[in-house]
Amino acid sequence: MPDTATQRFDRLAKRLGIDSHLHQLRHYSTTELITSGVDPSTVGGRLGHSGGGTTTLRIYTAWVSEVDQRAASTLSARMPKRPQTS
Repeated sequence: MPDTATQRFDRLAKRLGIDSHLHQLRHYSTTELITSGVDPSTVGGRLGHSGGGTTTLRIYTAWVSEVDQRAASTLSARMPKRPQTS
């Protein structure tokens, strides 16, 4: 059955002129779910992973500039204000 899905996806991608494989779609969807705020445990469960999302975060998510910028902004906003000196 998994081979059938892979073959169908490959034929569809080829017909549409898309250079992609089914496994790449798995990585893409995982990254999109994580970056949109779905918790790693839930995403991992959808992928069939156990371990609370560790494997999901380690292997199936990519670094995303937008998310990194959001993280930097969050840290910046939470830093205490510098005391004023007289």
